[in-house]
Amino acid sequence: MRTFLVFVAIGLSALVLLGWWKYDSQFPKPSQETVLLDAGKRATLERLRKEHKFEPYDYPPLGYTGIATPEDGVTARLAVNNVIDAILEQKDGPISATKVSALIGQAIDRVSMLETEDRDRTSDYMVEIWYLLGFKGATGQFAYGASFKLPEGYGEPLPPGWKSPREPRPIG
Repeated sequence: MRTFLVFVAIGLSALVLLGWWKYDSQFPKPSQETVLLDAGKRATLERLRKEHKFEPYDYPPLGYTGIATPEDGVTARLAVNNVIDAILEQKDGPISATKVSALIGQAIDRVSMLETEDRDRTSDYMVEIWYLLGFKGATGQFAYGASFKLPEGYGEPLPPGWKSPREPRPIG
């Protein structure tokens, strides 16, 4: 009986490891790029920082009904603004995708208990920051299904309202 239980435990452990491997393989490898933070990017990020975030919108393909509760709004706005603030604290010059991806990961962790629609909107803001900085590769923080189209040469789908990687929605 004891031998049987050992084999069952080993089998269950193997299934858990296989499940984790399959889950983890859905996330693309994070970019190793470096971009330059300059006055233009800084100004755009500052406009995004000042924008009243998490408002309802109807950008295709899906709209957004707005933040679920005022408390959730505080949490979500703080997560986005903290990423922007950390970037703006940097001196003009090179900034690595690794550093920005880590900031994005921390923000996503902060909103993990919010409703799905609000977590998704936070992710959209993170991808906007990524594109505004000029990164092309994947953040490594998000896994997308086949229904999300990636612009050619880019590792993240366009955020809501963006026409192309170089044509953002009106910010601010």
